[in-house]
Amino acid sequence: MQNHNDAPFPFMQLPPELRDMVYENLLEDPYYPPPQPCPETRGPSWLSSMAQIGSSTDAETTGHKSNLLFLANKQIYAEYMDLMCKKATFHMTVAPHNYTPPDTPAEEEKDIWQISPEVLKKIKRCDIKLITTSTMLGMSDPRTMKSEEWALARQMRRQLSEIENISELNLHVKAIGDPLWSPLWVWYHATEALREMGSSSSHENDCTKPTVVDDKVKSVALSNSAPSGPQFSRITLALDMWSPGENYLMRDPANNNQWAWWCLRGHCVGQVGTEHPVRQFCSWLYDCPTCSPEEIDGESNPSPGTV
Repeated sequence: MQNHNDAPFPFMQLPPELRDMVYENLLEDPYYPPPQPCPETRGPSWLSSMAQIGSSTDAETTGHKSNLLFLANKQIYAEYMDLMCKKATFHMTVAPHNYTPPDTPAEEEKDIWQISPEVLKKIKRCDIKLITTSTMLGMSDPRTMKSEEWALARQMRRQLSEIENISELNLHVKAIGDPLWSPLWVWYHATEALREMGSSSSHENDCTKPTVVDDKVKSVALSNSAPSGPQFSRITLALDMWSPGENYLMRDPANNNQWAWWCLRGHCVGQVGTEHPVRQFCSWLYDCPTCSPEEIDGESNPSPGTV
């Protein structure tokens, strides 16, 4: 006869090391915002693909179904969250389906992601996916736009300034096609607005921003003691459709962790100087002197700082 024992298992009496082993077995990467199930669509496959642009991937929608166990009590939740911040990769997305450009300064102060500052302070690894349309840039003409004035970038920098102990922070910029805009402008403004986050130059750009008071635009100087936020480690660029493979930006350990362009084979294409004009950005987006030296000359691949 089977002996039924209704007494709960004394989980909290286990050593912390054993409890961590249990948590780690159920550990999963968190996504902000939480993934939504993709609706079933009928019709040609290309219609289904278009409907899923900016939606969650399979990796985002799969996961454990038993994590509600960690809501059993505050201690279990705190221990699990501490381990997740140390070992998991946080995935944070900004896309048309979860972001609307602010119309007022008050709206700009709202957080993009529903994640507490206490959690942000502890995370070690984070991937940010920026799925951008021309509308999200908030400008009718990309040629007259100043990257440092982009409201979305200011919102991201403000919320990410809570991060303190991160070891790896990556940015993935995906440009959604627009018949009137080249995706190069989306890539360029997103890169320029965010690549110097966490540096003194980025902080200087954030020290002044427009605020509307009684329908008059005034310049409000922010406190110089405000945190400037973490630094990105890598920036990748992509389209919402097929592309030949764009080079990416990554910090160069051999050059004091300054930004440099790299090809998909890992060759350093060129160092990024203080000035990064759009002409230079476009030139280094696909070229690599090591992979195809016969296609590179002084005209097609200008040196850093030239226009």
